Amino acid sequence: MPHDATATVIENASAESVRTLLDKSRPGELTLLDVRMVPEYEEFHLPGARLLPLPELPDRLGDIDREKPVVVYCRSGMRSAAAARLLAGSGFPRIINMLGGAMAWQGAAATGTPDAGLTLLSGAETPRQILRAALGMEAALGQFYEMLAAAADDDETRSTFARLAGFEARHLQHVHRLYDQETGEKSDLDALLANAAPELEGGLPGEAFLKQLGGKPASPQEALELAASVEAQALDLYSRLAGRTADADAKALYDTLAQEEKAHLRAVATLFTRLSND
Repeated sequence: MPHDATATVIENASAESVRTLLDKSRPGELTLLDVRMVPEYEEFHLPGARLLPLPELPDRLGDIDREKPVVVYCRSGMRSAAAARLLAGSGFPRIINMLGGAMAWQGAAATGTPDAGLTLLSGAETPRQILRAALGMEAALGQFYEMLAAAADDDETRSTFARLAGFEARHLQHVHRLYDQETGEKSDLDALLANAAPELEGGLPGEAFLKQLGGKPASPQEALELAASVEAQALDLYSRLAGRTADADAKALYDTLAQEEKAHLRAVATLFTRLSND
């Protein structure tokens, strides 16, 4: 018997409301669905969003978890409204349509293809391998911030990058503890990092983030804008990997790492607010 579309009430929410919902949700609790086309997604997308272009949606409804709320967005809200109606007519119990689409989004965003960053992690790794890669990305980001602090033209920007570098140093130690807990070892951090890849959190090189910004950050505000981009990319990568893996332990670890990156994004936003109020 066909589903009665009127049984599902589509919730229309502002971009700000969606940002609040995503911030309060743990990774994996809902599906964030981008129904734009590939080039639009590559340019920028909400961290953790899954790309499923609207023309493909009718044939791929089975790929979406019906037990989770679905937040759907497009460029301006027109395609997502159509997608929301399709999902409602197909029996999805809770659908949230983001009004204004990506054009209205004011939060941090990620860039790249749906498989961006997967040169380091593919979703098939063991928890040990996941944490080794995470350690390498954390260390690379700390070194990147230290390099930018040394190259800064003013004391305030230098201090901001030094603070970000210290933040990453503390998180590196945290991930190292997770590694030892997971493996039952007491490992040497320097040995673990000996052959680490140079990519930052999110699986992209530092040059990619500088290119997005348009060059070396010239102010504390631009320093924090860069940091938000990196944290958003990391959240995006870990969220995509959590959805890709079939291993329950790996998924739980990816969800944990994604939740931590979400907390980092909030911390960067807090720094930005304090800086703006000074």
